[in-house]
Amino acid sequence: MGTRRATRILALVGAGIAPFAAIQSASAATDQPRPDTQYVYNTINFMSSNYLMRYSGADGPPGDLAPQDGNLPPNVNGWQEFYQYWRQQMSSPSVMGNFAPFVHYDDHLFKTLAPYNSDAATVTIPGSVCPGQVALVAGHPDSTPGLNTGNGSTYDDTSGVVMGIGELGALTRWWEASETWPTRTIKVGLFDAEETGLNGSAYYASNLIPPGPQGKYVLVANMDQNGLEYPAYPAGTTQTTFGPHPWYTNINSTPIKDFSIYGASGEANIKKNWAAVLHFRAALAQEVAIAFHDLGVKYKFSLPLENPIENGRVVSAYQPGDIAKLSPVQDDTLGRTDQVPFIALGIPGFGVVGAYDSNSQDNPTATAPGPFTPLGASGIPQIAGYDTPRDNIIHYNLMTSGTDGGGFSGLGSIAVKRALELPMTWTLGLLARPEYVGRSSRSDDPIAYFESSPENPAPGNSVSFNAGASADLAGGGLTYTWDFGDGTRGSGATPSHAYAHARWYDAKLVVTDSRGEQSGYRVSVKVGNAAGSPANTNSCGKLSASEIDAMIPGANAAAFAIPTPLVGFAAMALALRRRRRRAPAS
Repeated sequence: MGTRRATRILALVGAGIAPFAAIQSASAATDQPRPDTQYVYNTINFMSSNYLMRYSGADGPPGDLAPQDGNLPPNVNGWQEFYQYWRQQMSSPSVMGNFAPFVHYDDHLFKTLAPYNSDAATVTIPGSVCPGQVALVAGHPDSTPGLNTGNGSTYDDTSGVVMGIGELGALTRWWEASETWPTRTIKVGLFDAEETGLNGSAYYASNLIPPGPQGKYVLVANMDQNGLEYPAYPAGTTQTTFGPHPWYTNINSTPIKDFSIYGASGEANIKKNWAAVLHFRAALAQEVAIAFHDLGVKYKFSLPLENPIENGRVVSAYQPGDIAKLSPVQDDTLGRTDQVPFIALGIPGFGVVGAYDSNSQDNPTATAPGPFTPLGASGIPQIAGYDTPRDNIIHYNLMTSGTDGGGFSGLGSIAVKRALELPMTWTLGLLARPEYVGRSSRSDDPIAYFESSPENPAPGNSVSFNAGASADLAGGGLTYTWDFGDGTRGSGATPSHAYAHARWYDAKLVVTDSRGEQSGYRVSVKVGNAAGSPANTNSCGKLSASEIDAMIPGANAAAFAIPTPLVGFAAMALALRRRRRRAPAS
């Protein structure tokens, strides 16, 4: 996305001026990542039809599929197999293209009241320019115990997870096509055990975000239950008790007026990050408007009503006036979805949710005296079908098109795929912006990146360092040189270290590839009740050439060493080229 275009339209949004005219002149030529909606639908169908009743913490120890250890068949509890397939898709060249080898997977196990651990798993691609700033996209994979019986929670617990896969795949295709790399670090995750109390997102926000300058989250996107939303109509018709208009989309974002569910501490944290929050809200509103326009142009601002009782009628869709009525960016006043623990920390974020509750806005039967035509759903607590035995792919299609979408082997209805495409399009537009994940020129130099755990260890306790997400773009393997910040050194991709005293430590890593090219990264580690503040280091975390040289003496001198047989202009040019590759001083 061009900076000039973004600045122009953002100024219009911030001034309260409808940006649609500006979007019309700017968006058609925009180079944007685009989702493969058919892949997303097919994968939602497959995962929700094969991995059923995914009750977190009740399917054996994570990663252990042995029946004797507690793993159940996937048609009884498909939690383990769902995770296995998610990980497979995240590392598949058919989904992630040439980026597949650089998508790094990590488990983050935590305990609830269930018999076995749950898992806030993530995949990571480190940023090349600012790896210390992070954008997170996630959804929840678990079903509701005792309520999602006999199904794989198509709408509630599968749609958002697969949208995350599709969004990362769209970004990797975009970077690959332009020979670029993400500017900032991107993560896609699973907010496990959501159905028993937002456990996974709460664990993540409390335990996986570093307290120092590096590892700060610039954006959290919670892809919740999606598909029963704009522009799809209930049952694919205007002839229901819901009225002649589409489903409503809830874009619940970091609040700027109503802080009621976040309390005084949440409001204070949000206002500490006020400039970033205001910018985020304006940028999100802008990307929603751009997506409406771009998809409107793509589909001629129309949607066919697929229910046979409509006889092929086509209705208007993607109109700018529909945004405020049916798909607005609004203060999060719901408080029941996984963006909440992050927004409470002041992180800009949103949760996108389709129809979800028994109220007149989201449920066509809430105040209706008669049955929901033509499905006859009168008397159920909420029409969306989440947390019920009916949440399968057939219900998903019926509620958006009035057809079965071709059944369990079909391609899906037009309406449900359009309802998935719209939020993915504006989420991708947001992620692609230069102030969030963006893209930068790609070289074949390595990218250093690491995380530590736990984030706030006690003195004497072991701290695990994990540099597995560091990227070896040249191939041939990396070597790892560590400075833990207390006068001790280490090596290897996953060392451990114990700090003796409570204070802040400046932990550093240098990775060296098979050609001798290097990259460095740092993280401020807080141990115990550390007094004061961490060292004033750059939030992007990149080490300068001089800092790399201090850790590996002679590294830069080696770059200037000219072999005797190559003395001359060409050798000097090669040495200077290697020198220029090193990170600038922070």
